[in-house]
Amino acid sequence: MGREAHWLLASARAGLARLSDREISLVGRTAAAARRTHLERTAVVVSWLGNGTIYLVLAALLLAVAGRTSARTLGIAALCGAISHLVYPLIKRVAARPRPFEHRAGPRTSASPLDAFSFPSGHLMTLSATVTPVLLRWPGLWLAGLGLWLVLAWSRIATAHHYPSDLLGGTLLGVGVALAVARLVG
Repeated sequence: MGREAHWLLASARAGLARLSDREISLVGRTAAAARRTHLERTAVVVSWLGNGTIYLVLAALLLAVAGRTSARTLGIAALCGAISHLVYPLIKRVAARPRPFEHRAGPRTSASPLDAFSFPSGHLMTLSATVTPVLLRWPGLWLAGLGLWLVLAWSRIATAHHYPSDLLGGTLLGVGVALAVARLVG
């Protein structure tokens, strides 16, 4: 890697560190509120479902409601999820953003993360990559998609695994992959 690339990487990481300092209070308040209101366990369960189980449930529901007409869309959604997971680990390693619970002023977490770094959120990336093709096919489901996104996003902050900007980054990555794939497969 050249000198310019090292400088760019260092600048990006410094920017993420400054952003972490700005976002940590929101993460701390959200995690504390979940503990005070006994929603911490709910946040952990929602995060666990977002590890993959929810996608099997959603696919089964879509097949039950739409039948064989949903098979192509489900295939595209699975492809989008797989492609996004090819890019995601590289971005995580390059960004190397510590998780909020590792921040000097960070809240505690009650669940172990799946990997070491915070940016981008793989949970929101996967949800966005797989739900976008479904929403393109059935736009009337956008409210349900938004509801899923909001609940999963809340859980990732309430468990102190992510900053809001991680959620945005993961969402943009997932939607970007999904739109590119949708354009290619028509």
